[in-house]
Amino acid sequence: MFVHLSYILDPNDNAYPGEPVVKVVQDSVISETAKPFNSVIIHLPNHFGTHLDAPHHFNPNGIDMVDLPDNIWGYGGSEVLVIDLPEKGTPTSVIEVSDVEPHKDALQGKRLVLFRTGFERYKHSDPDTYENRGVSLHPDTCRWLIENTDKVQCIGMDWLSIGSPCNSYGKDAHQQLLGNFRDRYIVGIEDMTLAPLADKHIEFVTLGPLRVRGADSAQVNVMAKLAD
Repeated sequence: MFVHLSYILDPNDNAYPGEPVVKVVQDSVISETAKPFNSVIIHLPNHFGTHLDAPHHFNPNGIDMVDLPDNIWGYGGSEVLVIDLPEKGTPTSVIEVSDVEPHKDALQGKRLVLFRTGFERYKHSDPDTYENRGVSLHPDTCRWLIENTDKVQCIGMDWLSIGSPCNSYGKDAHQQLLGNFRDRYIVGIEDMTLAPLADKHIEFVTLGPLRVRGADSAQVNVMAKLAD
């Protein structure tokens, strides 16, 4: 079966504090005297909803979304590792090196790593907590991933952002991942839903990027095929 790991883009959904949300404006309405079709104009901030941070987001010399290699958009099941950290699924939690280091052997050969904490339960039940007191990645964890994995290209998370407004780690964490200090980078998918994976075997994952020239990052429509 197929499952969505991206949220529907909804004007009433969460955004990083102070950042804009999607707006949908009716452009035409079916009418016998005017246009015979409906259409809308979608004003879509590129860091709203489930989206991928490409290197140029925090790295002035990094590449944009459209310049990422084609193989970054698809992963066989054997290339995906889900790291379950339920103890981190609470407000203001930080993913530390000590949380990922035990998975060092399992990470080798993996290209996509999904961090599942369960924090997504706050997304609609307590949006203030989800937006303002979310989980985050420590910069040392991001550096560890760069230095101690061989093939990881992308990480995903079931919380709002790599950084959280409740601490000061966001800038350094993004820069560690996105190649500011080394030739290598790891892109990040923020604001995912990972609950649909349950405990099923993953056959493959596709990202379905929104490819917009000139955008540092953009939305991805992530889907997984799970064994029946």
